[in-house]
Amino acid sequence: MEQTCAACAMEWSIQLEKGLRSGKPGVPVKAILQMGPYLQRWSRELECGIVSNGMFDLVPGEDQLFANTILLRLADAFRGGNTQIRLSVVRVFLIERKHRDNRKHNQCKGLLSMGRVANHVELLKRVKSVFNSGGDSESNALALVLFGCWADFANANAQIRYLILSSLVSPHDNQVRASLFAAGCFCEISDDFACITLEMLFNMMNSPAVSLPIKLAAAQVFAKFKCSYSVAKKAYKIGLELISNSSNEDILVIMLFSLSKLASVCTLLTSNHVDFLVSFLERQLTSHVHETALRCIHFIFRNNPALKLYCNTSFEVPDGQALSPSEYEAWKGDWTDDEMVEQVIIGL
Repeated sequence: MEQTCAACAMEWSIQLEKGLRSGKPGVPVKAILQMGPYLQRWSRELECGIVSNGMFDLVPGEDQLFANTILLRLADAFRGGNTQIRLSVVRVFLIERKHRDNRKHNQCKGLLSMGRVANHVELLKRVKSVFNSGGDSESNALALVLFGCWADFANANAQIRYLILSSLVSPHDNQVRASLFAAGCFCEISDDFACITLEMLFNMMNSPAVSLPIKLAAAQVFAKFKCSYSVAKKAYKIGLELISNSSNEDILVIMLFSLSKLASVCTLLTSNHVDFLVSFLERQLTSHVHETALRCIHFIFRNNPALKLYCNTSFEVPDGQALSPSEYEAWKGDWTDDEMVEQVIIGL
């Protein structure tokens, strides 16, 4: 029988410790990156019960002990490492987050859920110390990305919330992008944080002082306001207002995509959004915006085939404008997160 992650945890922890202590160039980074697939696999496993513990001679709680040891070592490496080390730590947790929604069982809480990270206060303290050290904006940006990856337990920390929200108005673009990523992660699970963020995003999108690239990154966050119907409805309404007030093609494309993503997971918004997209096509649009609206309609219909039965329109997406299977899967996923974080990394 294949060993569970809990049974492998001691070996993984030792591997990481040896790698971090090595003085050979590249070995610490390699050891850190090796943890990415391990944590991803661990997050997709059910928590060990008495039976599985007994099969592998594990003492109850031993798996959590080694999990916390690995997480603390990664946090320590981030706190004391150079930019390359910090970046590798961030990539590990991005891998875990990216595949978190693809768990085989609904019972899987994820390795980084609040209930499974016993020492979450210490993790946050170590990363927060990098932010508070008055260091460069690059280190601050990477710390913010980590807070986003740890949203499940970082969300309850008022100081972390403040760091994310205050960074939305940072003069450093890479720090703003990172805070937008983190804010999006928090908005998926927290109503009150989402309401504050929504107001700030609206101001950013309407401010002439904010650059277009930052506005485009902010527009992507509108897909994240799905913590409750009331928040989703408010975000959707504000998003429609931003679309009606904007003539910028790039902003329109991102906002159409983000609102379509939001409406696709909120049934009460879906039908109205399709009607909006169909009416939107009647405007004088550039070919790019027109194509995006068509693809958004196709995405929603494909995501919810029964929608055509009760939607007010009998609109059909023309051949050649539909999403390919790979594009549909990309739209379903959080590729905008990857794009946003990649822009942060490029800016380092």
